[in-house]
Amino acid sequence: MHDRRTFLAQVGGAAAGAMLFDPAELRAGTAAAHAGAWDTSWLDRLATAKYRAVFNGSDINDGAILDLVATFFDGYRDAHGSPDADLRPVVVFRRLGTVMAFNDAMWDKYGVGADRGVKDHGAPARRNVFWKADPGRSATIEALQRRGLIVLVCNIATTNVAHGIAQKTGQDPDTVYNEVKANLVPGAILVPSGIYGLIRAQNAGCAYMHVS
Repeated sequence: MHDRRTFLAQVGGAAAGAMLFDPAELRAGTAAAHAGAWDTSWLDRLATAKYRAVFNGSDINDGAILDLVATFFDGYRDAHGSPDADLRPVVVFRRLGTVMAFNDAMWDKYGVGADRGVKDHGAPARRNVFWKADPGRSATIEALQRRGLIVLVCNIATTNVAHGIAQKTGQDPDTVYNEVKANLVPGAILVPSGIYGLIRAQNAGCAYMHVS
């Protein structure tokens, strides 16, 4: 019975994992890693932290991932008196959540948030409502970066978004990709794939948090 329960648990875990990862990432992750030099300075920042966690930002979900990052900081402060400097959260923006790491210019020009149903005070969002301080949102990317948040962005998902924009607007896909890549929110780091970012962060000692 113990072996059967173990087997079922493993199967269930595998099935859950299959829903978390985009097949395109599985196919293209290795190839993307050879496209050029990648910024790995964020690993050095992780090494100096006492407590580490990585959050899987695969969906927008009204910015719930940012609320959880804030809870990570606040929980350790309340329970252990830990200063922000002792904690280092990582958010990997991938799949549907990738556009959360694009700046206002991309949200305005291409409607990447509005196309995904994001609202800005009731109207289709033409700015990244998750980036900067806003009266209706306390946990923002900018505010959490000041506390130590590391922002990673999936290159494969970024490429897919850029190609979708290019197809919609009749532009060259590489031109749009380079434009989008140059318009990530300040401090965001492009990684070969979201899978790479999630796994590499766990290799570096981060606890894994799936955001549903």
